[in-house]
Amino acid sequence: MSDIAKHAGVTLSTVSYTLSGKRPISDAVKQKVYQAMEELGYQPNSLARALVTKRTRIIALLYPTWSSKVGPQSEFITSIAASATDHGYALLLWTSPLADDEKVMDMTHQGFIDGAILMEVALHDPRVEFLQKQHVPFVMIGRCAENDDMSFVDLDFDYALETSVRYLVEEGHRHIVLINQSEELLERGIGYVVRSRDAFYREMQKHGLQGRDCCCEANDQAGYEATTNLLNDHPAISAFILMTPWPSGGIIRALADKGLHIPEDVSLVAIFSPHLAQMTTPTLTSVDFPFEEMGRLGTQILVDKLNRIETAASHVLLTPPLTIRSSSGPHR
Repeated sequence: MSDIAKHAGVTLSTVSYTLSGKRPISDAVKQKVYQAMEELGYQPNSLARALVTKRTRIIALLYPTWSSKVGPQSEFITSIAASATDHGYALLLWTSPLADDEKVMDMTHQGFIDGAILMEVALHDPRVEFLQKQHVPFVMIGRCAENDDMSFVDLDFDYALETSVRYLVEEGHRHIVLINQSEELLERGIGYVVRSRDAFYREMQKHGLQGRDCCCEANDQAGYEATTNLLNDHPAISAFILMTPWPSGGIIRALADKGLHIPEDVSLVAIFSPHLAQMTTPTLTSVDFPFEEMGRLGTQILVDKLNRIETAASHVLLTPPLTIRSSSGPHR
């Protein structure tokens, strides 16, 4: 660093602050330092820097997977990874389904990570208490039942289900089914799964309707079987609200095998990303789930916490629009 300072014609502290970002340095001076680093072939030693600063510049993404599929949440992962890189952090993806995994405890206790982003957040999530006890800064993609002192970014699932049901009811549909996530996620109390089911029934009751819900594994065959069984038992069903894209191919195939047409006989409304909603035939009407924005905002909030820019808890609930596509229309 002394060599860099001499070569750039600046003080040693200027080089230090340029590399650490602890104090503001003008762009012109930064450029002189970076140019000197390039000309002298200087590469900061990450391990040495971590020992001095007590920061590793590594963020852990705690995304427990209870099956082999990462699912549509992969859009979260790519967004968080890109945003972390933009802020100068590496991303560690941790998929262990066990909240009290010893390796996770070691990783946080030994200071291997600077902070964490939690996904698949349960209403009563044991990871939250553990991270709080370890004094590890964290942000949730999702939220618990109580979130007063914790930061989160989430889709407003009450809004999403209310909007979807209200739209279908206005189109004349009276027999509506919610195809939710798997039974395991519901039993684990994962926040968005429970909230979606509860909001669906509240909105249906508001319109004087009964409604039905069905948990479905994340694959085509499960979607096919669930739809076939539902239509066999309740042939009056005229609309489905889909919470996950993976069964959608099987759902569409089951409707076709029953001789039903979309949207003439049955309407479909989805709550997932517009990218996935437009990959099916027909394209799906959807509340466009903002995966990329949520990942970016969650990372920004965590980085601000790590840099002590923001100390108060941040609560961000997003309400994206309902986009009408080819899969829905009036009940006939």
